[in-house]
Formats: sequence, structure tokens, C-alpha cells
Amino acid sequence: MAKRIIINAEKGSLFSPAIRVGDLVFTRGIIGTDANGNLAPDIRGQARNCMESLKQLLEDAGTTIENSVKVLAFVLDLKDRDVFNEVYREYFHSDAPARSCVAVSDMGEGVLLELECIACMPD
Repeated sequence: MAKRIIINAEKGSLFSPAIRVGDLVFTRGIIGTDANGNLAPDIRGQARNCMESLKQLLEDAGTTIENSVKVLAFVLDLKDRDVFNEVYREYFHSDAPARSCVAVSDMGEGVLLELECIACMPD
């Protein structure tokens, strides 16, 4: 098995924030909380918090958001997809990663969006 490097390990947690295996980084699901753990009240705020958290986690892993190759977005309501896309475009201008966006029935109280990402290490 390839060597796994856990990024930002949290003692006693059942979840790793991100794992690097070879030249790939896999993130856990990221929800729209701010640095203090407060959930933004609307999809725009949650999308921005998700993207900022994703950006920081990938930087902590030694790569950048520009090196994302696949993003999976879970939304509570597909009607929020347009607002999410507006925020998403602020982070991915051209050569955006492959992406899926699916509606789910419940992600927890107040959670409107969750993101997962696979990124590669820089050349």
C-alpha cells in the first residue's frame, strides 16, 4: 500500500481532514462553517466558507486549489446551484476541475452544501 500522509490530523477523530497518497490529496466533506465553527445562514455564505476552507486545507497539504482535479458538491436544494456556481467561479476561472453536483435530502441542521475534492500535487 502506498504511504498515506494525514493532513491536519485531529487527535481522537474518526475523520481525517485530508489524506495525501502519492501525488493525490483527498479531502473529507467540507461544510460552510467559518473559522469559529459557525455555519453561514445562506447558500452564498456557506459556499464561500466551503471554498475558503477547501483552499486552506489544500494549501496545508502542499498543493493549491488550482490543482483540484475533481470536486463533488452535495446541495440540499438544486435551486441553490446557480448561487453556488457564482461563488465557485470566483475560485476556478478557467481549466476548472471535473465536478459533480447532486441534491441530497439531509446533511444536518442548517447545512446547505458540502464539498469534497481530489487534488494533485504541483509539478
